[in-house]
Amino acid sequence: MPATASSTRHRVLQETQNAVETDGNPRPLKRQRIQPETSIPRVPDVSADDDAGYLSDLTTLPPSSNPALRAAILSPTSSPQKRSSQSSQSSQSEPGLKPLPPAVLLVNLPSLLAHPPNHKYYVHSLVLSITALRKCLALPALSPDVECRAWTGLAELGMRVIAGGYSQNEEHAWAKGIEMEVEKALSRGSIIAQKHPSLRAFKHQLALLQAQLSQWQHKTKFARNQIRSLISSLMPTDPPHILYSAQLALISLLTTPAAPKTPTTVQSEKPQNRTPPSSPQPTPQDVYAALTVTQELEDRAAAQKHNQVALLARVLRVRIRVAACMWADVRDAMQGAEAALGLSYEAAPTPKPRKPPVEQQVEGPPPTQPAPEQTFIMFEDPFEAAMAVHLLMLSIVYFTHAGDAAEVSPRLSHLHALLDSEVLEKFPEGNVELVLPSGPSLVVQVTHPRILFLLAFLVSSASKRDAVGRKPKRKVFATEGLTTWEAEAAREISFSTWASAGDVQEVEERLARIKADLLSELIAVSIMRSEFDIAEENLNVLVAHTRTYEIFPLFAARIALHHAHLAHALLQPARALRCYRAAAHHAERGSFVYVAAVAGEVGLCVGVQRRRARMGETWMQGLSESDETWPEDEPAEVHVERGMEVLKMCRGMGGSLEAVAQVLEACFTPEILKAKQHLKHALELATKAQDNHLRALVLALIAAHYLHTAGDHARTMLQTCEQLAAGLGAPPSKGQTASQGAKSVPVAVGNAPLGLWVGERFLDLFKRAGKEARIQKQTVVNAHLSKAVSDLTRRGRPAILQGPAS
Repeated sequence: MPATASSTRHRVLQETQNAVETDGNPRPLKRQRIQPETSIPRVPDVSADDDAGYLSDLTTLPPSSNPALRAAILSPTSSPQKRSSQSSQSSQSEPGLKPLPPAVLLVNLPSLLAHPPNHKYYVHSLVLSITALRKCLALPALSPDVECRAWTGLAELGMRVIAGGYSQNEEHAWAKGIEMEVEKALSRGSIIAQKHPSLRAFKHQLALLQAQLSQWQHKTKFARNQIRSLISSLMPTDPPHILYSAQLALISLLTTPAAPKTPTTVQSEKPQNRTPPSSPQPTPQDVYAALTVTQELEDRAAAQKHNQVALLARVLRVRIRVAACMWADVRDAMQGAEAALGLSYEAAPTPKPRKPPVEQQVEGPPPTQPAPEQTFIMFEDPFEAAMAVHLLMLSIVYFTHAGDAAEVSPRLSHLHALLDSEVLEKFPEGNVELVLPSGPSLVVQVTHPRILFLLAFLVSSASKRDAVGRKPKRKVFATEGLTTWEAEAAREISFSTWASAGDVQEVEERLARIKADLLSELIAVSIMRSEFDIAEENLNVLVAHTRTYEIFPLFAARIALHHAHLAHALLQPARALRCYRAAAHHAERGSFVYVAAVAGEVGLCVGVQRRRARMGETWMQGLSESDETWPEDEPAEVHVERGMEVLKMCRGMGGSLEAVAQVLEACFTPEILKAKQHLKHALELATKAQDNHLRALVLALIAAHYLHTAGDHARTMLQTCEQLAAGLGAPPSKGQTASQGAKSVPVAVGNAPLGLWVGERFLDLFKRAGKEARIQKQTVVNAHLSKAVSDLTRRGRPAILQGPAS
């Protein structure tokens, strides 16, 4: 056996030498793959009895100028002893790797131990990294660059520990007192960076870290002054990314006035009576200051021809104005950002044109050329793709708030097209890079793609205001969003290695709030469609979800408002009044929920007042039998001053509340002509927003004004109102009917009280016109609707009060 191996090696060496001598084309590419350059570091020598050092695919072979020798080494028939002797001979002529100095090894160890914050060894990596830097700083005679780098690294790691809440948690004793250590690191590092001009880059990084620490310590003004001092101290020779980073940090500090409180602080506080805002709200002065810095950022980028930074500034301007509810200035800022991305849209027609009948298509003139399918711009650059997704979501929110469904439609279609093209995969960790012509790139943290993916369902559901139909898109998007949320909750979220545990907590909290918002959309559309069992079940789920994730205070006012709307639809005025007042009490004054609650309360009191005036003491007849007792101290009339005050609140709160304000003003107006004008304006607003639920109510109110003066006009409006009322609860398929004798009636009657009111008005018109056939048919329909209303009044108290739905 040894003789055979020796002869085989001799034959391989001989064939290799002959091939080298006779080969006219040395094939440099192949030689480059086999024979590395001398600059490639050589692996340390291994012992003669260790075959793994040579057989591993990851082992770098020692360089050699003899291809035959390398072929022999690679030969599987070569013995370990021979390979060891050859390796030792080739390595004797080359110097071995020198050991790293302890300071260099320790200061580089954190980068080797870095893990994402959701990794199971993330805490271990933090502890080891901080320990390594402490040992490095304890070494004598450190060079200034190594010492400055160590102090900066210790400050960065300390801020990650602080942002993750470890220093406030008693379970992590290793993090106790890290705040003082971070302050010491920032001070020492800054002193060294100031003494050595070559370490100027560390000075800027330490200044940003100092501002972050001051913000965490609630020293907001001090943190902003530090950033401003950094910006003013920059020189023209500094890389542009340093100035951009400082300006972006200042914008973030201005739009986020206070750092989020730690969980221990929140638990120690007393429960609040009002719902806190979802995020800290800046003052108007801070908002304008942030817009000024954003303009300076855009001007600087435009002068330097940094187009991506200028685009970022324009999108930031839209984001700041939307967050500050500066709706009057959003459109101009949005148009500028869309122009920078090359986006332009045509408003979708409302309603969409229908296809001509089949007979007209065959016998009539040749049909016109169909309009080409709308194509959308796709983005290959990750930064532009991220900006496009953010801008589209902001524009959809703006036009939904303004009640302009025609402008929402093309932007929503573009957003779905981008998401279908897997655009979120271009920035999986939520970071995008802006390449600058000179100097290093600028890395910007954007909204995490997992949040954007689920937020797209919420934005789509909220933008679709129409609840009429068998499968309304508002309900479809909300249901699919909840299903996707459950599927995505089981998948691991990708984070970068420089993220902190605080970033993980923020993403998880945002995802929890998105699910709560999706449940709220599903509850709202279920109440509109008279699907009360589904609404009550989802209300139970919403309460349990918000309490599980400790975000119930953020949704307490909205949950109370859902209960008020549900009780209002269930003909329970006393309970609805109490829930409206509870929602207004827990909501932040001036917020959308607060205004919606007080407007609902005024509308309910107006209805009760008219019902009392018509029925007297028996006004409770025909309402829910399980309702609470109407408060005795409640005035019998609604004060006009109170109503006009609510109307002023509704102004400027969006298309929906603007239409509600017009309806309420029509109720308070003693003149019929003015009332008709207000109702006409409300109808235009509801139609423009495609809010058919509100449109049905407005049509009924307008028809009531024309019953005795213009019967044909009233009949037309009543027909439309009847269709909308029936569509608010239509079954998913047409075949779902229930037989009743010889006839069949639909299972779902939609909004039964509104449908019965319309049916009674139709019956009056038919009796006035003497149409016996229509009278008999309408009598049957009214009987069915009357039974549905009676079942509604006998419906028990909502299951939310008795416990979980069975």
